Amino acid sequence: MSPATRRALAEGSRLFDAGAFFEAHEAWEEAWRPEQGEAKALLHGLIQVAAGFHKGLVRGRPSAMVKLLGKGLGRLEAVGQVAAPALEPFRSDVARWLEAGRRWAEGGARPDLPLPLLEPHRGR
Repeated sequence: MSPATRRALAEGSRLFDAGAFFEAHEAWEEAWRPEQGEAKALLHGLIQVAAGFHKGLVRGRPSAMVKLLGKGLGRLEAVGQVAAPALEPFRSDVARWLEAGRRWAEGGARPDLPLPLLEPHRGR
């Protein structure tokens, strides 16, 4: 993974954890374009998750959120040992949001869950 990609991962993680989902998406997308292999898959998954939260929580589109969280989670689950943030707790939290988002998209209440964090030690 290139140093530029590592910087983009860190910056995007900081933005995501601050709730700036669109901005995190943009930070990761810039690094995603030239990357290859697992690093590209990792970035693609993070981009889709960030876009999903933006669509759902900022734009109020639960169906779009569900679609993007599902695609992003699938990519993140396929990522192997690439140097990246500790993904297991993040993936579990995204999976909980995906299920809650499905209920929301079917007419239920907007989810009231803690948001996933990529760097949980930082907190909000």
